[in-house]
Amino acid sequence: MYPKIIKEHFADPKNVGKIKNPTNIGSFTTPTGAKAIFYFLIENNVVKDIKYQIAGCPFAIAVCSILSEYAKGKSIDGLKKITMSSLEQFFKIPQEKEDCINMSLNAFLNGLEMTK
Repeated sequence: MYPKIIKEHFADPKNVGKIKNPTNIGSFTTPTGAKAIFYFLIENNVVKDIKYQIAGCPFAIAVCSILSEYAKGKSIDGLKKITMSSLEQFFKIPQEKEDCINMSLNAFLNGLEMTK
């Protein structure tokens, strides 16, 4: 059974797409070919806009949506501290979905490190 927040963000994902001329891009691909890409518009160390593209399971898609909503208006320094256990503030992480969730989280974190 999916947690309510996962169902909501999977059924109506927020911030899907690309940003024209992003300041940062982060991606992560699993060995099975699932992939997530985040596009950031960052000004003065703050996320002004964020979008993503993903091919993955409902948990992976929902986590991208949750992270994109959470990140807007926040500082890069604070966002770099997000971990798998940090996501437990939103929902209980099923062990069998950790790889899916890590894909989304790693793409997000890679985008905070990698400048276009």
